[in-house]
Amino acid sequence: MPTPTGFQQAKLVIEGSGPLACWFNPNEYSISKTNEWTIQPIVGSSLPTAQFGGGRSRQLSLDLLFHADPDGDVTPVTDRLFAMMEVDSSLASGNRNQARPPTLTFSWGTYTSFDAVCRSLSVQFTLFRPDGTPIRALAKLELVQVAKDPSTPHGTPAKPQNPTTRATERLRAHVVCDGDSLQSIAYRHYGDATRWRAIAETNGIDDPTRLARGTRLAVPLLET
Repeated sequence: MPTPTGFQQAKLVIEGSGPLACWFNPNEYSISKTNEWTIQPIVGSSLPTAQFGGGRSRQLSLDLLFHADPDGDVTPVTDRLFAMMEVDSSLASGNRNQARPPTLTFSWGTYTSFDAVCRSLSVQFTLFRPDGTPIRALAKLELVQVAKDPSTPHGTPAKPQNPTTRATERLRAHVVCDGDSLQSIAYRHYGDATRWRAIAETNGIDDPTRLARGTRLAVPLLET
């Protein structure tokens, strides 16, 4: 069957490894976001007060189908999905306590999702060869946003921390663009350009003047 004009194949772009192409484009995907509100009733009033407690990360949920030829095998691709959930020691920047699974994005044509981590993955094998080798699998993924989505510039960033803060194991991602420096990246994420060393240490950067365009940097969140 010829490929339709303009056809674009969806893919998962996984930090530290090559893209994982979707064998079949999803029929649908969903994006959700939750805000925290505290509703407190007032004695003698029919209308309670509402206090905004902050926003939670966006979540992207999608199902991916993998179906091989009758003599094929889907386990190589499902193994890659499960490997995406494992801790990658190369992302620890020399500190074993900061090792973590990779970040990823979902990309399809002109759409690229926010930088995310995969919080949940389940794979259901539904068709097999006579010897038990699976040739069809349905993967369900739940991705959670870990960095600001550049396509939604009106989001409210977290308030800058004071200079006495320390890095935690929580991370977000930043893709280096032309003109970026560690100082400008620190200012964008922390509101303080002097805290570029936290980013350099997390990513094992020895020469802060050399940042390659397209490099994905892990940006540690800071807490007092």
